[in-house]
Amino acid sequence: MLEHSYLVAFFKGFAFTQAVEIPVVWYLLSRNFRQIGKIVIHRRIIASAFFANMATLPYLWFVYPELLDYTSSVVLGEATALVAEALFYYLILGVPLRVAAFTSFAANSCSVLIGLLIMPPFGGR
Repeated sequence: MLEHSYLVAFFKGFAFTQAVEIPVVWYLLSRNFRQIGKIVIHRRIIASAFFANMATLPYLWFVYPELLDYTSSVVLGEATALVAEALFYYLILGVPLRVAAFTSFAANSCSVLIGLLIMPPFGGR
């Protein structure tokens, strides 16, 4: 059974991920839609970013750590998130695959980098 503190940390991480990644995805995809002359449906972009993260983050926190060491689980988890979220934006929002991949890469990079600044791994500060 999972410890209460781990579940609390997960939900904090989930909120943090959403707070960082949703604005990045919204900005990049809204900009792309405007550039190609498509109508921007802000709620759809925001909902897509939310559900893409909701589909991928549990793997990073609950699946990969059970199977792999810390570094491997983070690397594989982020790679999985990048690919899955890009495919999500491509399939759900219909953006070109290269735009979806760049958006996913940018959003995940921001959350990882900001997360490392706020909570460095291995107890460092």
